[in-house]
Amino acid sequence: MKKIILALILLILIPVTVLAWDDCPYNETDCFYPGECNRYIDIDNDKICDRSQPAPEDRNVKIASAQTIEHKNLTTNNKQPTMTYHLVPISLFLILLYFSTYILSRKKIISTVNHRKIWNVLLLISFLISGIFGIFLIVKINFNIANFLPFNILFWHVEIGIVMFVICVIHIIERWHYFKDLFKSS
Repeated sequence: MKKIILALILLILIPVTVLAWDDCPYNETDCFYPGECNRYIDIDNDKICDRSQPAPEDRNVKIASAQTIEHKNLTTNNKQPTMTYHLVPISLFLILLYFSTYILSRKKIISTVNHRKIWNVLLLISFLISGIFGIFLIVKINFNIANFLPFNILFWHVEIGIVMFVICVIHIIERWHYFKDLFKSS
């Protein structure tokens, strides 16, 4: 029985490594991390996605000299795109916005109920947008569909996720007594 399981595992794993070469869903060549998709594979550790290059035995590359390797490392480092997310500015903005609505509710300019409704609606909206973008990312990756929206879905999924997380923390702090009562022993 163990031999059959081992044989099945090998049958499953062998095609993965064989098919990892030269099958980029975006027809990229020499794609550096993170690339256009989340299917980055680098079995030969050359910092290039294996899906965007031919298999090592199919390459017409001789053993490189030390200068060529150094040049390749320099160009690899220069071509890696970086994506910057805005955790601190978004957090500060939302905290300031929360305290402004909190102060308005304490001064009776808006009701406490409206203050809570504002933050509940913002939490719901951020949850829905982040979830929808997450589903778009899953569809894009699983079905090899090119980016069909005119913006970077991953970037905005993370940015809205930051908004949702900060509002969620505010929500938990604001309702801490509810959560504390859940864990009290009766």
